[in-house]
Amino acid sequence: KDATYKDVTDYELIAKSELRKSGYDITKQRYDVMLSELIDDYKVYVDNTYTRPEDAKKIVDKFYKLIGNKIAEQVTINDLEQYRAIRKKKIKNSTINREMNNICRVFTLAKQNKKIRFNPCEDLRKLKIEIPTKRYLTKEEEKKLLKAANPIMKVIIITAIHTGMRINEIINLKWSDVFLEQNYLWALNTKNNKPRKLVITRQMKWLFKKLKHKSEYVFTSPATGTKYTELKRTFARTVKRAGIPHITFHELRHTTASRMNEVGIDIATIQEYLDHADIKTTRGYIHKPRKNIEFAIEKLSKYSL
Repeated sequence: KDATYKDVTDYELIAKSELRKSGYDITKQRYDVMLSELIDDYKVYVDNTYTRPEDAKKIVDKFYKLIGNKIAEQVTINDLEQYRAIRKKKIKNSTINREMNNICRVFTLAKQNKKIRFNPCEDLRKLKIEIPTKRYLTKEEEKKLLKAANPIMKVIIITAIHTGMRINEIINLKWSDVFLEQNYLWALNTKNNKPRKLVITRQMKWLFKKLKHKSEYVFTSPATGTKYTELKRTFARTVKRAGIPHITFHELRHTTASRMNEVGIDIATIQEYLDHADIKTTRGYIHKPRKNIEFAIEKLSKYSL
């Protein structure tokens, strides 16, 4: 314990020299790291990087439970295919692809950290997915939906349409992030990890003032009094009661985008408002009614006169 820094470095040089004399290659990298170590590294990474790390952790834990702990370099593409085959019985191809992105990230990080030489995901092709037809809510459908909704769900639907907030942003919205007198709120639990400042409309402000503060979260479940985690199921039942064609909660964002486009908001502004990283995504959210195109042509013809 009384050794100086020079004593330590001298000892290190002597030790390395003795190892070389014995024929041991001290520069040789060992590649017998276990899968469990790679997953532990990945969990540290997602804790520091992801907004919702628990989702990613659950996915890699399912994979680990299936194939067990083995030397990481012994994980093969067949192990990955086996996982996909089992998941195919329960979820859609698009969801499986997203799960595989998380699993493959485990090996990508390991290779970057020089813990493995080969990534089993390199030759793994994504599953083909059917692009579902997206739709948006008409004004008439909106009236029926709001009529069928319970009081809390009614405010949630209006908030979603007026702000374009994602479901997780709404579920995790806290009163501390809402500034009614200044007419804005902060969406913090965002997909792209960037807080968004959103306008509170007059109708939203009136409805928010009527909500009771049952917890730190703005939207609480009538059944439990806690965070409204069962939002998707409740919304689906509301759609069914309303007697309108099937629409998902996420498609309320499509409704926001389409209505903004219809009143003349440019696509770049819509992209920023909806927090899309790629403008191509925004284009997929805009469902232009024919009359909107005809209106644009009419405006163009008048401009040319």
